Amino acid sequence: MILSRRTLLAGLAVSSTGLPAFAQSAPEPQLVPIELVEDTLALPSAVRLGHPHGDVIMIEYFDYNCPWCKRSAQDLPALLKAEPDLSYVLVNFAVLGIASVTAHKAALAYLQLQGPERYLDLHLALFRLRGAVDGERVLAEAQRLGGDRRRLEEAADAERTTQWMKDAFTLGNSLGFVATPSFLVATQSYVGGMNLAQKREAIAEARG
Repeated sequence: MILSRRTLLAGLAVSSTGLPAFAQSAPEPQLVPIELVEDTLALPSAVRLGHPHGDVIMIEYFDYNCPWCKRSAQDLPALLKAEPDLSYVLVNFAVLGIASVTAHKAALAYLQLQGPERYLDLHLALFRLRGAVDGERVLAEAQRLGGDRRRLEEAADAERTTQWMKDAFTLGNSLGFVATPSFLVATQSYVGGMNLAQKREAIAEARG
């Protein structure tokens, strides 16, 4: 997969973003403007899972090289089963260096070619990998799941994919997301890792 100079510089620029906090308690919620939530939902790279019109929307900004994001992915099937009325949205947020930039480019290529209904399989497979996840490893998993290698590489290197990543990064910055994962639950933001129980508590609070 080819990396443009622009993409390399973008990866270097975001690689200093804060690492996830491993806290025993859930991060403190902060109210965010509804417009930023709506802008996130309008991202073409946003992947909707669960109920298509849920009574609560939970959004996760994640990085494939984030250890707390790995824990979050492990909990995701159980969360979707326990919360059938939840809409869960994944946002690729490549902030942990060049490997993450290439990984997310390849993952977004798979999303473009295979659609959101097949993306969860790749998402969970990538978080089962040990060690650093980069573009080559994502392409290998995507190919294993039925993707065409040549078309995936072309889509990963397309300007559209780079723009999708920029748009997500801009929104994440606007939301004050300095760690991955970070979450939006309704109009509350949570910066840092949350376990399954903490996520369900945040969802319950959103339902009021």
